[in-house]
Amino acid sequence: MNAPLIPAPTYPKPLPLLPELEKSAPYPIHALGELIGGAAQAIVEAVQVPAALAAQSVLPAAAMAAQAHGNVLRGGQQIPLSLFALTVAESGDRKSAADRLALQAHQQHQRELLEQYKADAKEYRDQRDAYQKARANILDKAKGDPESVADELGNLLEPEAPPSPFILSEEPTLEGLQKSLLRGHPSQGLFSDEGGQFFGGHATKPENALKSVAGLSKLWDGAPISRTRASDGESAARYGCRLSAHLMIQPIVASEVLCNPVMQGQGFLARFLIAWPESLAGTRFYRDADPTRAPRLGRFWQRMARLLAQEPIKDENGELTPLMLVMEPAAQEAWIEEHDAIERQLGHGGDMQEIKPTAAKGAENLLRIAGVFAVIEGHQAITPELIERAAVLVRWYLAEALRLTNPSKIDPQLLQAQRLLDWLMTNQWHSFDARTLQREGPPFIRKSAKQRDLILAVLVEYRWLSTADGKTFNFAPSATTATFATTSATQVQEVCDTTATRCDNDSPAQSLSQPVATLSQSPKPATTGFVAQVTHVAAPTKFRGEV
Repeated sequence: MNAPLIPAPTYPKPLPLLPELEKSAPYPIHALGELIGGAAQAIVEAVQVPAALAAQSVLPAAAMAAQAHGNVLRGGQQIPLSLFALTVAESGDRKSAADRLALQAHQQHQRELLEQYKADAKEYRDQRDAYQKARANILDKAKGDPESVADELGNLLEPEAPPSPFILSEEPTLEGLQKSLLRGHPSQGLFSDEGGQFFGGHATKPENALKSVAGLSKLWDGAPISRTRASDGESAARYGCRLSAHLMIQPIVASEVLCNPVMQGQGFLARFLIAWPESLAGTRFYRDADPTRAPRLGRFWQRMARLLAQEPIKDENGELTPLMLVMEPAAQEAWIEEHDAIERQLGHGGDMQEIKPTAAKGAENLLRIAGVFAVIEGHQAITPELIERAAVLVRWYLAEALRLTNPSKIDPQLLQAQRLLDWLMTNQWHSFDARTLQREGPPFIRKSAKQRDLILAVLVEYRWLSTADGKTFNFAPSATTATFATTSATQVQEVCDTTATRCDNDSPAQSLSQPVATLSQSPKPATTGFVAQVTHVAAPTKFRGEV
């Protein structure tokens, strides 16, 4: 007689620690054109970063070089070409390397300005000393009436101090940035691969946030800078200044920034082209390569260098007066069609209602991008083709903004629990005790036993781990089979490429895979023969490739 079959025990499935979002659409890198898009694609291939991250580095860099040389004319209004971009990426996603390559010509121009400033400053000091000596002599020997003394002083030519040589900023306060624009070059860039330092620094402390956000928004608008101070010589005003920006932040910072009511309420974030690409960590295998010899990057750097070195048009007061880029009739019709399509979606029941501030700026960002294309590619007017390409990009950015709408704030313990879970999977820790984890686990778990126990308790609560005594832990049966079968086949330890990016110091491997507005997105690493390239980004004295 056969014994009755005993059904296998069933276990409740583990609960997801983090929310899921739909994946980002592929970035339309072709719409950037041959010169800008070619540079972005070369960075993708050289550094092994997502196309969106490369584009976010290259497009604002191009805008900074173009913004002093053109405005788009629309209905009598002059639209600046400045662009603001915000990219969310984890430490170790090589955002630093992408920005270094995109800004190679800008950094070279900055060095040249600094060298020239040293010589100009010395000459100015000599002329200033001579002027002050001559002025003192006139006053000492003055015996006539005040009018004759004033005439003599009027004949002296007071030397003018050379402008501040800085055109690139990384972590400025609003006041510092305004001073730089007032006393230096009227066209500058704010580029930071550690944007958390900016958002978490002095400029965005609660008492300064509103002022900083409003001031930067005005710079995006191209509004005049006006500073009124009690101290002598501190009050100043300047018209026509231009600022482009690219800030890169980590996911933990993004969850704070994207939810910040001040930044949302002031329309500050609405001015940014925001991207949160999926991480390629785990797929970037080593290959020795030198992107500084890539012809597409060489052509881009040459064009950037020429525009940065080209003296912009100024009026008699030394204020920027960029050329007007007029829309061709067919281009204006195409732009109006795009503008109205966005506007319709802002109405009741429209797709863009949830991102109304961002969508409302979409049509203007479209014109700005088209204007950047025009200057970079040598067009004298805005053509329909430029509008069409810019429209493709703006549609992508609006879709990305919709995807990241209203990000939820994640509990930091859930974030840490996900990191530990990924580490346990990668290192095949089926069973372990808390004390061994404290000694041999990832660095962030070793900081305190209390923190370790809290994180382990979360994994038990969410059914990933089981424990009988609170000391020894096992992967839950319902999690073990599927989890470790796929993990061993797909997860690959990433080799840190120290020449391409800063390395993570937190954990040996991070395969976090939540495409959410609270965490970075990581696809499953592919075990293909595709090999990442090392970037050698030392600036050359001359750029290869002719435009």
